[in-house]
Amino acid sequence: MVGSVDGRVDFTVARYPCGATRPHTPGPSRGCRKAVRDMDLPGAPPRSGVTEPKLRCTLRSTGKPPDRPAGRPPRPARQLQGLAPRPPVGSSPPMMSPLARTLLFTTLPALPFLLGYALPDGSTDPPARGAAPRAQSRGHHDVMESAFCARCHPAIYAEHEQSTHGRAFTDAEVRLATARFDLRDCIICHTPRPIFETGVGLNPTRRHYGLEEGITCMTCHWSPDHDYAAFRGGAECRGAFAPDVGTVEACASCHRNHGTPYQWERSPRGKAAGRVCTDCHMAEALRPVAVGGPVREVRRHVFPGSRTESHVRRAYSYEAQLDGNAAVITIVNRGAGHNFPTELKQRSLESLVVVRDLAGVEVARSRMVFRDPYKRPYGLALPVNTQIPSGETRTHRVPLPVAAGTVETTLFYKLYYPIDDYHPDLSRVYESRTIPFQGVTPSEEPVVSDPELHVVTPEGIAPELSSPANLVDYARPAIGTVDVDVPTGDSPADIAALIQLFQFPVPEANGMARERLVAIGVPAVPALIEALGSWDNKTYNQAMAVLAAIGNPARTAIAAALDSDQLYVRLHARELVARLYWRESDVEGPLARALEAPAALDRASAADVIGRLEMSAQAKALRALLADADPDVVRAGALALAELGVEDAIPGIEAALARAHYAETQRDLAYALARLGSPAGVPVLLAGLDHADDLIRESYFEAFFAVTAVHEGYEPLAPRPQRLDAIAALSAWWSRAGSADALVPPDPLRDPIAEAHARKLVARLGGNDLGPSGSDADRELEEELVAMGRYAVPALVSGLKYPPGFGSKRALVCKTLGQIGDPRSAPALAATLRDPVVSVAAWAVWALEGLADPATLPALARYEQRLRTLMAKGTVPAAAGPGARLLAQVARSRLAAGDTAARHTLVAALLSEDGYAREIAIEALRRHFGEDRGYDATADAAARRAAAERWTD
Repeated sequence: MVGSVDGRVDFTVARYPCGATRPHTPGPSRGCRKAVRDMDLPGAPPRSGVTEPKLRCTLRSTGKPPDRPAGRPPRPARQLQGLAPRPPVGSSPPMMSPLARTLLFTTLPALPFLLGYALPDGSTDPPARGAAPRAQSRGHHDVMESAFCARCHPAIYAEHEQSTHGRAFTDAEVRLATARFDLRDCIICHTPRPIFETGVGLNPTRRHYGLEEGITCMTCHWSPDHDYAAFRGGAECRGAFAPDVGTVEACASCHRNHGTPYQWERSPRGKAAGRVCTDCHMAEALRPVAVGGPVREVRRHVFPGSRTESHVRRAYSYEAQLDGNAAVITIVNRGAGHNFPTELKQRSLESLVVVRDLAGVEVARSRMVFRDPYKRPYGLALPVNTQIPSGETRTHRVPLPVAAGTVETTLFYKLYYPIDDYHPDLSRVYESRTIPFQGVTPSEEPVVSDPELHVVTPEGIAPELSSPANLVDYARPAIGTVDVDVPTGDSPADIAALIQLFQFPVPEANGMARERLVAIGVPAVPALIEALGSWDNKTYNQAMAVLAAIGNPARTAIAAALDSDQLYVRLHARELVARLYWRESDVEGPLARALEAPAALDRASAADVIGRLEMSAQAKALRALLADADPDVVRAGALALAELGVEDAIPGIEAALARAHYAETQRDLAYALARLGSPAGVPVLLAGLDHADDLIRESYFEAFFAVTAVHEGYEPLAPRPQRLDAIAALSAWWSRAGSADALVPPDPLRDPIAEAHARKLVARLGGNDLGPSGSDADRELEEELVAMGRYAVPALVSGLKYPPGFGSKRALVCKTLGQIGDPRSAPALAATLRDPVVSVAAWAVWALEGLADPATLPALARYEQRLRTLMAKGTVPAAAGPGARLLAQVARSRLAAGDTAARHTLVAALLSEDGYAREIAIEALRRHFGEDRGYDATADAAARRAAAERWTD
């Protein structure tokens, strides 16, 4: 088997406590650790003392799910009348990753967008409430699409499309950094609803369709006071859009998360000078605002920033000179209305000074780094920001230890810290000077320098593959800190200060603040309810966690918040009652009323929660949402009806699918139909497997696999020819099996509470962006996840979306999945065979052996070819182990999956000089053929060769 995940790979045969030599589903003897839903956010270190309601977990020992909250009945399996459900493949029905669940499931607090639902040409149906527009046909652009605006504003549209706003969802580096947007808080600003819908200055809410457009024209220009139902543009544009677009507060809706608006408020060249964001980032150009219009000053939509050299050069001045026996570098933030650089942990400005003697020998080196370290788990210490505030000067002084020589000074601007100084794409050299000197009295002062950091990636893979945005998380540099004061009182001022700590990037302080607020209890509830309406996602998320921990004593206030006049208070109160599974009249009444609210967000979020709370009495009202003008209200209604098993909603959902304009909406409705037992949407899911965008394509596949349990080796991220081969196989399967009998019924044992707990465990397994993990902690996490079994699989599959730079985490995830042995993990493990870190791919091979899934054979064959190429070039990473072992391992997995041709590779391995490779080979042959033909892996070479010849028959 593939050995340790800490960089060295050991191919000894796996032996578990029960004596087995292959991973298998642990029996009752393993028991199950008690799973406790702690209050920490995903990725935060575990805390003791404060927990949310406990979740008893019999899991593997009984085969039963964790206890539900009091009063929650088990969910029965459902099927269409007269049709027997198809038994699920393996131990469990397929699941979807959190990305697809974020896009699809009603069990998440994600909320939909409001406009853009298409009706057939010639429809005379009036728009439903909310005055949402309808596209004339799928061949026409919807008013909420940026392309709708391109007809009149082609220059602005072209600028926007190539800008960071237009590429907010599709940018490859962003996808790596956000684990393909599996980190849910990231997507709210990368595919946002209109900022003036949710409240200017507040973090927006994500939309669920038109994702490829990222930040659209209407994200910033949409007005809550205009009816877009019949909007056609032209002269109507003059009064159709929000007047506050382009204000700092509007930009702060997203950029406040990165600290820039706060910096602007304190900047003498920002707020005090009367300058706003658009002065620098949306310069004016002389041109027509629309085709055929008059020429005038019009704002450009390129949004230059850190990637635009001319823009960066405007921000600073640089001077290098000698002052006595020291080199002095002076850097002034002269042009930016915020810190230089701004942004969080990635960007850095670095001044490097190298002193050489007359022979050219380096005698001194000093580096000064200007950056914001953002979050690091250093106890109760806030990381120190060393960025240069607007209008301020920083001096880098380096003593000269020799009388004569040269001083070399360089100013680097790094898009991703701590990338190599001269990386061709991710580091820029903006200044470089060489200053000769002589006749200087050598200085005896010590040379002070920030640490010299180098990129650290698993097996030395390229930074671009590992995720550039996470380089600092792999290097984990030392940083300066200041203490954070956590109030110990319970006065209103103390409560307010504790809630304010939720914004601090210090997990330890966050945890202590939550502890204190839970201990304070009821007196803290009013302020926590108010915090549900915060602009900051960290604040409202932690406020929800504390209120959930307080529980019933806060019920009256939480129920009242369902009718709050603040949108975000209402939305987050609904999420709270869903988490707590409160479904009595004090909750159901406000939720039912919200289904008829004028705001699309209210209707969609209420439908989402009603489905999660299984409020069957609201089925009629949910069916009415299928005709809503808002596509994501339709989505939420359909998914809620699927959750409730309302089979008579199938015709309405089918009609909604026929009208759907957006690919994401079509996917969601097709999935809902399949969950209700209707095969009508499966062709839509099949067609989506060839969608141009890889994340949307991935979500289509996860929906398809969730309702069919069939994958035929399809990989969403594989080259298109390979995808097309798999799509052909899936289409052939569906042509044979295309009926309700081929659909997998909903999992009656699925439990979101257990899955949420597993997600927290996976976030800590192998470390994350907050800090590394330790072997003892990883062992405990691994054991708990294995004990949870099927309930841990969705979270573990999600863990494989972490960037390749988190090699230890990804390897441990594969190892844990291998021990659980759930067939639902097969597609994700097969895709992991492409991991650039060979030792991670090797763990995926090991895990796939236990699944014995023939559909993974093409992926295993491609991985074997990759190994042979590396071996031929002599470039197998040392950390992955000898190539002979890797080959024997993949051959063993191929044989287990039914590829008898793998026997020849295994027989060849019997002659290997590597003892572990020989053990792997003979163990696989013995298991498959029931004999060893006298072969002993520990015998001398002559005896081994003689015995190996008996396997050549």
